Amino acid sequence: ERDDVADKTSEVAIDKNRRKLFAIAPASTLPFLLNSNVASASESTTATVNPIDDVLETNLSLSPPQQVDTALTMPRAPSRALCADSAEESRIAIFERVAPSVVYIDTFSEKRDVFSTNVMEVPIGSGSGFIWDDSGHIVTNFHVVQEAKSAQVAILTFQSSTTSSIQPAYTSVRPGALGSNGATVLKDFTRTVYKAKVIGVDPTKDIAVLKVDDVPIRELRPIEVGTSTGLRVGQGSLAIGNPFGLDHTLTTGVISGIGREVKSPTGRPISNVIQTDAAINPGNSGGPLLDSSGKMIGMATAIYSPSGASAGVGFAIPVDTVKFIADMLIQNGQIVRPLLGISILDSKQARQALGITKGVLILDVKPGTPASQAGLKGLKRTDSGIIEIGDIIIAIEGTPIEKEGDLFKAIESFEPGDVVKLTVDRPAIEVDDDGSPQIKLKELTFEVKLIASDDSTFLKR
Repeated sequence: ERDDVADKTSEVAIDKNRRKLFAIAPASTLPFLLNSNVASASESTTATVNPIDDVLETNLSLSPPQQVDTALTMPRAPSRALCADSAEESRIAIFERVAPSVVYIDTFSEKRDVFSTNVMEVPIGSGSGFIWDDSGHIVTNFHVVQEAKSAQVAILTFQSSTTSSIQPAYTSVRPGALGSNGATVLKDFTRTVYKAKVIGVDPTKDIAVLKVDDVPIRELRPIEVGTSTGLRVGQGSLAIGNPFGLDHTLTTGVISGIGREVKSPTGRPISNVIQTDAAINPGNSGGPLLDSSGKMIGMATAIYSPSGASAGVGFAIPVDTVKFIADMLIQNGQIVRPLLGISILDSKQARQALGITKGVLILDVKPGTPASQAGLKGLKRTDSGIIEIGDIIIAIEGTPIEKEGDLFKAIESFEPGDVVKLTVDRPAIEVDDDGSPQIKLKELTFEVKLIASDDSTFLKR
Protein backbone atom coordinates (compact mmCIF):
# COMPACT_ATOMS: atom_id res chain seq x y z
CA GLU A 1 0.00 0.00 0.00
CA ARG A 2 2.82 2.36 0.85
CA ASP A 3 4.40 1.62 -2.53
CA ASP A 4 1.08 2.36 -4.25
CA VAL A 5 0.79 5.63 -2.37
CA ALA A 6 4.38 6.56 -3.28
CA ASP A 7 3.73 5.79 -6.93
CA LYS A 8 0.59 7.90 -6.96
CA THR A 9 2.42 10.76 -5.22
CA SER A 10 5.21 10.54 -7.78
CA GLU A 11 2.72 10.57 -10.66
CA VAL A 12 0.98 13.63 -9.19
CA ALA A 13 4.30 15.47 -8.86
CA ILE A 14 5.28 14.57 -12.42
CA ASP A 15 1.87 15.71 -13.66
CA LYS A 16 2.23 19.05 -11.84
CA ASN A 17 5.70 19.61 -13.34
CA ARG A 18 4.41 18.72 -16.78
CA ARG A 19 1.56 21.22 -16.39
CA LYS A 20 4.09 23.92 -15.47
CA LEU A 21 6.13 23.11 -18.58
CA PHE A 22 3.01 23.30 -20.73
CA ALA A 23 2.29 26.75 -19.32
CA ILE A 24 5.71 28.20 -20.07
CA ALA A 25 6.90 26.14 -23.05
CA PRO A 26 6.78 27.46 -26.62
CA ALA A 27 4.47 25.71 -29.02
CA SER A 28 7.37 24.14 -30.93
CA THR A 29 8.39 22.04 -27.86
CA LEU A 30 4.97 20.57 -27.13
CA PRO A 31 5.52 17.47 -29.34
CA PHE A 32 8.63 16.61 -27.27
CA LEU A 33 6.85 17.07 -23.95
CA LEU A 34 4.06 14.80 -25.12
CA ASN A 35 6.49 12.34 -26.76
CA SER A 36 5.98 9.43 -24.39
CA ASN A 37 2.19 9.65 -24.45
CA VAL A 38 2.15 10.05 -28.23
CA ALA A 39 4.42 7.04 -28.64
CA SER A 40 2.30 4.81 -26.41
CA ALA A 41 -0.86 5.92 -28.16
CA SER A 42 0.74 5.20 -31.53
CA GLU A 43 1.74 1.69 -30.45
CA SER A 44 -1.79 0.89 -29.38
CA THR A 45 -3.50 2.22 -32.48
CA THR A 46 -1.15 1.39 -35.36
CA ALA A 47 1.65 -1.02 -36.03
CA THR A 48 3.45 1.14 -38.56
CA VAL A 49 5.49 4.19 -37.43
CA ASN A 50 7.82 6.14 -39.61
CA PRO A 51 11.05 6.45 -37.60
CA ILE A 52 12.38 9.28 -39.80
CA ASP A 53 9.39 11.44 -38.96
CA ASP A 54 9.87 10.69 -35.26
CA VAL A 55 13.54 11.65 -35.37
CA LEU A 56 12.88 14.82 -37.33
CA GLU A 57 10.11 15.81 -34.97
CA THR A 58 12.28 15.22 -31.92
CA ASN A 59 15.24 17.11 -33.38
CA LEU A 60 13.07 20.06 -34.26
CA SER A 61 11.49 20.16 -30.85
CA LEU A 62 14.88 20.02 -29.10
CA SER A 63 16.64 22.57 -31.31
CA PRO A 64 16.54 26.23 -30.24
CA PRO A 65 14.23 28.55 -32.20
CA GLN A 66 16.00 29.81 -35.31
CA GLN A 67 16.56 33.50 -35.97
CA VAL A 68 14.73 34.10 -39.21
CA ASP A 69 15.64 37.06 -41.44
CA THR A 70 12.24 38.65 -41.93
CA ALA A 71 13.64 40.80 -44.72
CA LEU A 72 14.21 37.59 -46.72
CA THR A 73 11.08 35.68 -45.74
CA MET A 74 8.51 38.46 -45.62
CA PRO A 75 6.94 39.30 -48.97
CA ARG A 76 8.45 42.40 -50.49
CA ALA A 77 6.24 45.47 -50.70
CA PRO A 78 5.29 46.33 -54.24
CA SER A 79 6.96 49.35 -55.77
CA ARG A 80 3.63 51.16 -55.67
CA ALA A 81 1.21 51.04 -52.77
CA LEU A 82 -1.93 49.04 -53.30
CA CYS A 83 -4.83 51.42 -53.96
CA ALA A 84 -8.32 50.90 -52.67
CA ASP A 85 -10.00 52.22 -55.79
CA SER A 86 -9.42 54.02 -59.06
CA ALA A 87 -10.07 57.42 -57.45
CA GLU A 88 -7.12 56.87 -55.13
CA GLU A 89 -4.89 55.80 -58.03
CA SER A 90 -5.92 58.91 -59.95
CA ARG A 91 -5.11 61.16 -56.97
CA ILE A 92 -1.66 59.61 -56.57
CA ALA A 93 -0.97 59.93 -60.29
CA ILE A 94 -1.97 63.61 -60.24
CA PHE A 95 0.34 64.36 -57.31
CA GLU A 96 3.31 62.56 -58.86
CA ARG A 97 2.76 64.40 -62.14
CA VAL A 98 2.21 67.89 -60.70
CA ALA A 99 4.55 67.90 -57.69
CA PRO A 100 7.70 68.65 -59.78
CA SER A 101 5.93 71.81 -61.01
CA VAL A 102 5.52 73.13 -57.45
CA VAL A 103 8.45 74.98 -55.87
CA TYR A 104 9.50 75.98 -52.36
CA ILE A 105 10.29 79.69 -51.98
CA ASP A 106 12.49 81.21 -49.24
CA THR A 107 12.66 84.99 -48.82
CA PHE A 108 15.37 87.11 -47.21
CA SER A 109 15.86 90.64 -45.97
CA GLU A 110 19.11 92.53 -45.45
CA LYS A 111 20.41 93.23 -41.96
CA ARG A 112 23.60 94.97 -40.95
CA ASP A 113 25.87 93.14 -38.54
CA VAL A 114 26.01 94.95 -35.19
CA PHE A 115 29.72 94.15 -34.84
CA SER A 116 30.77 95.21 -38.33
CA THR A 117 29.60 97.05 -41.43
CA ASN A 118 28.79 93.80 -43.21
CA VAL A 119 25.27 93.30 -44.56
CA MET A 120 23.77 89.86 -44.06
CA GLU A 121 20.82 88.12 -45.62
CA VAL A 122 18.31 87.04 -42.96
CA PRO A 123 15.50 84.56 -43.71
CA ILE A 124 12.10 86.17 -43.16
CA GLY A 125 9.64 83.67 -44.54
CA SER A 126 8.68 80.99 -47.00
CA GLY A 127 5.88 80.13 -49.35
CA SER A 128 4.87 78.16 -52.40
CA GLY A 129 4.91 78.79 -56.13
CA PHE A 130 4.77 76.96 -59.42
CA ILE A 131 6.76 76.83 -62.65
CA TRP A 132 4.95 78.87 -65.29
CA ASP A 133 7.02 78.20 -68.42
CA ASP A 134 10.26 76.65 -69.63
CA SER A 135 12.01 80.04 -69.45
CA GLY A 136 12.30 79.77 -65.67
CA HIS A 137 9.39 82.01 -64.65
CA ILE A 138 7.87 81.22 -61.24
CA VAL A 139 4.45 82.55 -60.21
CA THR A 140 3.52 83.12 -56.57
CA ASN A 141 1.62 85.54 -54.33
CA PHE A 142 2.81 89.13 -54.00
CA HIS A 143 2.57 88.94 -50.21
CA VAL A 144 5.09 86.06 -50.22
CA VAL A 145 7.84 88.35 -51.57
CA GLN A 146 6.44 91.71 -50.41
CA GLU A 147 9.02 92.39 -47.70
CA ALA A 148 11.89 90.49 -49.33
CA LYS A 149 15.13 91.89 -50.68
CA SER A 150 15.99 88.57 -52.30
CA ALA A 151 14.52 85.12 -52.81
CA GLN A 152 15.56 81.61 -53.66
CA VAL A 153 13.61 78.70 -55.10
CA ALA A 154 13.95 74.96 -54.43
CA ILE A 155 12.99 72.94 -57.51
CA LEU A 156 12.56 69.18 -57.79
CA THR A 157 15.09 67.95 -60.34
CA PHE A 158 16.29 64.53 -61.47
CA GLN A 159 18.86 62.97 -59.14
CA SER A 160 21.37 62.77 -61.97
CA SER A 161 21.34 66.55 -62.32
CA THR A 162 24.25 68.81 -61.49
CA THR A 163 24.62 70.50 -58.12
CA SER A 164 22.50 73.47 -57.13
CA SER A 165 23.48 76.98 -58.02
CA ILE A 166 23.72 77.98 -54.35
CA GLN A 167 26.52 76.57 -52.23
CA PRO A 168 25.74 75.75 -49.52
CA ALA A 169 22.09 75.28 -50.49
CA TYR A 170 20.02 76.74 -47.66
CA THR A 171 16.32 76.00 -47.35
CA SER A 172 13.83 76.27 -44.50
CA VAL A 173 12.16 72.98 -45.48
CA ARG A 174 11.48 70.88 -42.39
CA PRO A 175 13.37 67.57 -42.15
CA GLY A 176 11.38 64.59 -43.33
CA ALA A 177 10.30 64.18 -46.92
CA LEU A 178 13.21 66.39 -47.89
CA GLY A 179 16.12 65.13 -45.88
CA SER A 180 19.47 66.77 -45.36
CA ASN A 181 20.72 65.08 -48.52
CA GLY A 182 17.90 66.50 -50.60
CA ALA A 183 15.85 63.30 -50.82
CA THR A 184 12.24 63.97 -51.76
CA VAL A 185 8.85 62.30 -51.68
CA LEU A 186 9.45 61.34 -55.31
CA LYS A 187 12.23 58.76 -55.49
CA ASP A 188 13.61 59.91 -58.85
CA PHE A 189 13.95 63.55 -57.79
CA THR A 190 16.16 65.62 -55.57
CA ARG A 191 16.09 69.22 -54.39
CA THR A 192 17.99 71.90 -56.29
CA VAL A 193 18.13 75.46 -54.99
CA TYR A 194 18.45 78.52 -57.26
CA LYS A 195 18.61 82.24 -56.72
CA ALA A 196 15.50 84.03 -57.99
CA LYS A 197 14.78 87.62 -58.91
CA VAL A 198 11.44 89.40 -58.97
CA ILE A 199 10.61 90.64 -62.46
CA GLY A 200 7.14 92.03 -61.79
CA VAL A 201 4.38 92.30 -59.19
CA ASP A 202 0.72 93.21 -59.08
CA PRO A 203 -0.20 94.03 -55.47
CA THR A 204 -3.85 94.70 -56.34
CA LYS A 205 -4.27 91.07 -57.44
CA ASP A 206 -1.66 89.62 -55.04
CA ILE A 207 0.40 88.13 -57.87
CA ALA A 208 4.16 88.16 -58.39
CA VAL A 209 6.44 86.66 -61.04
CA LEU A 210 9.99 85.52 -60.26
CA LYS A 211 12.66 84.16 -62.57
CA VAL A 212 15.43 81.63 -62.02
CA ASP A 213 18.37 81.57 -64.39
CA ASP A 214 20.85 78.87 -65.35
CA VAL A 215 18.28 76.10 -65.00
CA PRO A 216 18.39 73.45 -67.74
CA ILE A 217 15.13 73.37 -69.68
CA ARG A 218 14.85 69.63 -69.05
CA GLU A 219 14.56 70.35 -65.31
CA LEU A 220 11.63 72.75 -65.69
CA ARG A 221 8.18 71.21 -65.70
CA PRO A 222 5.62 73.98 -66.28
CA ILE A 223 2.28 73.41 -64.62
CA GLU A 224 -0.66 72.44 -66.79
CA VAL A 225 -3.03 75.41 -66.84
CA GLY A 226 -6.79 74.84 -66.96
CA THR A 227 -9.57 77.40 -66.74
CA SER A 228 -11.63 78.88 -63.95
CA THR A 229 -14.55 79.56 -66.27
CA GLY A 230 -17.56 77.33 -65.70
CA LEU A 231 -16.49 75.97 -62.30
CA ARG A 232 -19.32 74.50 -60.24
CA VAL A 233 -19.72 74.13 -56.50
CA GLY A 234 -19.12 70.51 -55.54
CA GLN A 235 -16.32 69.82 -58.00
CA GLY A 236 -13.27 68.09 -56.55
CA SER A 237 -10.17 70.16 -55.75
CA LEU A 238 -6.60 69.40 -54.75
CA ALA A 239 -4.03 71.79 -53.27
CA ILE A 240 -0.27 71.25 -53.31
CA GLY A 241 1.97 73.54 -51.28
CA ASN A 242 4.41 73.88 -48.40
CA PRO A 243 2.42 74.54 -45.21
CA PHE A 244 4.54 75.20 -42.12
CA GLY A 245 7.68 74.26 -44.06
CA LEU A 246 6.37 70.80 -44.96
CA ASP A 247 7.20 70.60 -48.63
CA HIS A 248 4.89 69.25 -51.33
CA THR A 249 1.93 68.59 -49.09
CA LEU A 250 -1.22 67.38 -50.83
CA THR A 251 -4.67 68.17 -49.47
CA THR A 252 -8.01 67.42 -51.06
CA GLY A 253 -11.54 68.77 -50.89
CA VAL A 254 -14.22 70.32 -53.03
CA ILE A 255 -15.00 73.72 -54.47
CA SER A 256 -17.15 75.19 -51.71
CA GLY A 257 -18.05 78.46 -53.41
CA ILE A 258 -17.38 80.66 -56.42
CA GLY A 259 -17.57 84.39 -57.05
CA ARG A 260 -16.16 85.25 -53.61
CA GLU A 261 -14.28 88.46 -52.89
CA VAL A 262 -11.16 88.97 -50.75
CA LYS A 263 -8.97 92.00 -50.14
CA SER A 264 -5.57 92.28 -51.73
CA PRO A 265 -2.52 93.65 -49.85
CA THR A 266 -3.43 97.11 -51.19
CA GLY A 267 -6.98 96.89 -49.85
CA ARG A 268 -8.53 96.59 -53.29
CA PRO A 269 -10.89 93.66 -53.80
CA ILE A 270 -9.97 90.54 -55.76
CA SER A 271 -13.17 89.33 -57.37
CA ASN A 272 -14.39 85.93 -58.59
CA VAL A 273 -12.25 84.16 -56.00
CA ILE A 274 -12.65 80.39 -55.58
CA GLN A 275 -13.52 79.01 -52.14
CA THR A 276 -12.39 75.49 -51.20
CA ASP A 277 -12.37 73.28 -48.12
CA ALA A 278 -9.08 71.65 -49.16
CA ALA A 279 -6.78 72.51 -46.24
CA ILE A 280 -4.79 75.69 -46.92
CA ASN A 281 -2.38 76.85 -44.20
CA PRO A 282 0.43 79.40 -43.81
CA GLY A 283 3.05 78.36 -46.36
CA ASN A 284 0.46 77.26 -48.95
CA SER A 285 0.32 80.80 -50.34
CA GLY A 286 1.21 80.79 -54.01
CA GLY A 287 0.61 77.08 -54.49
CA PRO A 288 -1.71 75.70 -57.16
CA LEU A 289 -5.31 74.61 -56.70
CA LEU A 290 -6.11 71.78 -59.10
CA ASP A 291 -9.23 70.20 -60.49
CA SER A 292 -9.86 66.46 -60.50
CA SER A 293 -7.89 66.07 -63.74
CA GLY A 294 -4.78 67.77 -62.32
CA LYS A 295 -5.12 71.04 -64.22
CA MET A 296 -4.58 74.30 -62.36
CA ILE A 297 -7.77 76.26 -61.68
CA GLY A 298 -6.50 78.73 -59.08
CA MET A 299 -3.66 79.95 -56.86
CA ALA A 300 -4.01 79.69 -53.07
CA THR A 301 -3.95 83.16 -51.56
CA ALA A 302 -5.84 83.44 -48.28
CA ILE A 303 -7.77 81.64 -45.56
CA TYR A 304 -10.55 82.62 -43.22
CA SER A 305 -9.63 81.40 -39.76
CA PRO A 306 -9.84 82.77 -36.21
CA SER A 307 -6.80 80.67 -35.24
CA GLY A 308 -4.55 81.36 -38.23
CA ALA A 309 -4.62 77.72 -39.35
CA SER A 310 -6.98 75.98 -41.73
CA ALA A 311 -10.63 76.11 -40.73
CA GLY A 312 -11.91 74.65 -43.97
CA VAL A 313 -12.38 78.01 -45.66
CA GLY A 314 -9.60 78.73 -48.14
CA PHE A 315 -9.50 81.06 -51.12
CA ALA A 316 -7.72 80.86 -54.46
CA ILE A 317 -7.27 83.49 -57.19
CA PRO A 318 -8.92 82.14 -60.37
CA VAL A 319 -6.42 80.89 -62.93
CA ASP A 320 -7.89 83.05 -65.69
CA THR A 321 -6.90 86.12 -63.66
CA VAL A 322 -3.47 84.62 -62.87
CA LYS A 323 -2.82 83.91 -66.55
CA PHE A 324 -3.72 87.43 -67.66
CA ILE A 325 -1.61 89.12 -64.97
CA ALA A 326 1.37 86.75 -65.22
CA ASP A 327 1.64 87.06 -68.99
CA MET A 328 1.48 90.86 -68.76
CA LEU A 329 4.14 90.97 -66.03
CA ILE A 330 6.43 88.71 -68.06
CA GLN A 331 5.95 90.86 -71.14
CA ASN A 332 6.01 94.37 -69.62
CA GLY A 333 7.26 93.97 -66.07
CA GLN A 334 4.22 95.89 -64.81
CA ILE A 335 0.44 96.02 -65.02
CA VAL A 336 -1.21 98.82 -66.96
CA ARG A 337 -4.68 99.58 -65.65
CA PRO A 338 -7.32 102.19 -66.49
CA LEU A 339 -7.66 105.05 -64.01
CA LEU A 340 -10.03 107.96 -63.56
CA GLY A 341 -7.26 110.27 -62.36
CA ILE A 342 -8.83 110.93 -58.97
CA SER A 343 -8.25 110.02 -55.33
CA ILE A 344 -11.14 108.83 -53.17
CA LEU A 345 -12.06 108.56 -49.51
CA ASP A 346 -12.60 105.17 -47.93
CA SER A 347 -16.34 104.54 -47.84
CA LYS A 348 -16.24 103.53 -44.16
CA GLN A 349 -14.62 106.83 -43.19
CA ALA A 350 -17.07 108.74 -45.40
CA ARG A 351 -19.99 107.15 -43.59
CA GLN A 352 -18.59 107.73 -40.11
CA ALA A 353 -17.23 111.25 -40.58
CA LEU A 354 -19.53 112.78 -43.20
CA GLY A 355 -22.67 110.65 -43.09
CA ILE A 356 -22.42 109.63 -46.77
CA THR A 357 -24.43 106.41 -47.02
CA LYS A 358 -24.17 105.72 -50.75
CA GLY A 359 -21.45 106.16 -53.34
CA VAL A 360 -17.75 107.05 -53.27
CA LEU A 361 -16.59 110.55 -52.32
CA ILE A 362 -13.93 112.19 -54.51
CA LEU A 363 -11.12 113.61 -52.38
CA ASP A 364 -9.00 115.14 -55.12
CA VAL A 365 -8.95 115.47 -58.90
CA LYS A 366 -5.49 115.43 -60.49
CA PRO A 367 -4.88 118.63 -62.48
CA GLY A 368 -4.55 118.20 -66.23
CA THR A 369 -6.29 114.81 -66.30
CA PRO A 370 -9.45 114.11 -68.33
CA ALA A 371 -11.40 113.97 -65.06
CA SER A 372 -10.33 117.53 -64.24
CA GLN A 373 -11.09 118.68 -67.77
CA ALA A 374 -14.56 117.09 -67.56
CA GLY A 375 -15.37 119.20 -64.49
CA LEU A 376 -15.30 116.72 -61.60
CA LYS A 377 -14.75 118.29 -58.18
CA GLY A 378 -13.05 117.02 -55.08
CA LEU A 379 -13.28 117.92 -51.41
CA LYS A 380 -11.83 121.36 -50.54
CA ARG A 381 -11.57 123.86 -47.73
CA THR A 382 -12.82 127.41 -48.27
CA ASP A 383 -11.07 130.62 -47.16
CA SER A 384 -13.36 130.73 -44.15
CA GLY A 385 -12.25 127.21 -43.09
CA ILE A 386 -15.44 125.45 -44.12
CA ILE A 387 -15.01 122.06 -45.82
CA GLU A 388 -16.97 121.69 -49.00
CA ILE A 389 -17.83 118.13 -49.95
CA GLY A 390 -16.90 117.16 -53.51
CA ASP A 391 -18.69 114.97 -56.00
CA ILE A 392 -19.98 111.55 -54.90
CA ILE A 393 -19.76 108.86 -57.59
CA ILE A 394 -22.96 106.81 -57.61
CA ALA A 395 -22.77 105.03 -61.00
CA ILE A 396 -20.50 104.20 -63.93
CA GLU A 397 -22.21 103.41 -67.23
CA GLY A 398 -25.39 102.75 -65.27
CA THR A 399 -23.74 100.30 -62.83
CA PRO A 400 -24.54 101.38 -59.23
CA ILE A 401 -21.55 102.26 -57.03
CA GLU A 402 -22.06 101.66 -53.31
CA LYS A 403 -18.44 101.47 -52.12
CA GLU A 404 -14.91 101.74 -53.48
CA GLY A 405 -14.81 98.03 -54.31
CA ASP A 406 -17.68 98.54 -56.74
CA LEU A 407 -15.78 101.43 -58.33
CA PHE A 408 -12.59 99.39 -58.87
CA LYS A 409 -14.55 96.49 -60.31
CA ALA A 410 -16.45 98.74 -62.73
CA ILE A 411 -13.30 100.51 -63.94
CA GLU A 412 -11.40 97.25 -64.56
CA SER A 413 -13.92 96.22 -67.21
CA PHE A 414 -12.60 99.02 -69.47
CA GLU A 415 -9.32 99.80 -71.18
CA PRO A 416 -7.15 102.94 -70.95
CA GLY A 417 -8.47 105.46 -73.46
CA ASP A 418 -12.11 104.39 -73.14
CA VAL A 419 -14.66 107.11 -72.41
CA VAL A 420 -17.14 106.28 -69.66
CA LYS A 421 -20.27 107.97 -68.35
CA LEU A 422 -19.87 108.92 -64.71
CA THR A 423 -22.95 109.76 -62.61
CA VAL A 424 -22.31 111.80 -59.46
CA ASP A 425 -24.23 113.49 -56.69
CA ARG A 426 -22.97 117.06 -56.22
CA PRO A 427 -23.88 118.87 -52.99
CA ALA A 428 -25.46 122.26 -53.62
CA ILE A 429 -26.80 124.93 -51.28
CA GLU A 430 -30.36 125.98 -52.00
CA VAL A 431 -32.56 128.45 -50.18
CA ASP A 432 -35.97 127.31 -49.01
CA ASP A 433 -39.13 129.39 -49.23
CA ASP A 434 -38.61 130.65 -45.70
CA GLY A 435 -35.09 131.83 -46.62
CA SER A 436 -33.09 129.12 -44.78
CA PRO A 437 -30.19 127.47 -46.67
CA GLN A 438 -30.39 123.73 -47.28
CA ILE A 439 -27.80 121.34 -48.72
CA LYS A 440 -29.26 119.18 -51.44
CA LEU A 441 -27.70 116.63 -53.78
CA LYS A 442 -27.93 117.32 -57.47
CA GLU A 443 -27.38 114.40 -59.87
CA LEU A 444 -24.99 115.14 -62.75
CA THR A 445 -23.46 113.05 -65.55
CA PHE A 446 -19.95 113.49 -66.97
CA GLU A 447 -18.04 111.77 -69.75
CA VAL A 448 -14.51 110.96 -68.63
CA LYS A 449 -11.66 109.45 -70.64
CA LEU A 450 -9.75 106.80 -68.70
CA ILE A 451 -5.98 107.16 -68.43
CA ALA A 452 -3.34 104.45 -68.08
CA SER A 453 -1.76 103.68 -64.73
CA ASP A 454 1.70 104.21 -66.29
CA ASP A 455 0.76 107.58 -67.80
CA SER A 456 3.89 109.69 -67.26
CA THR A 457 1.96 112.98 -67.03
CA PHE A 458 -0.23 111.50 -64.32
CA LEU A 459 2.64 109.95 -62.38
CA LYS A 460 4.61 113.24 -62.31
CA ARG A 461 1.74 115.15 -60.72
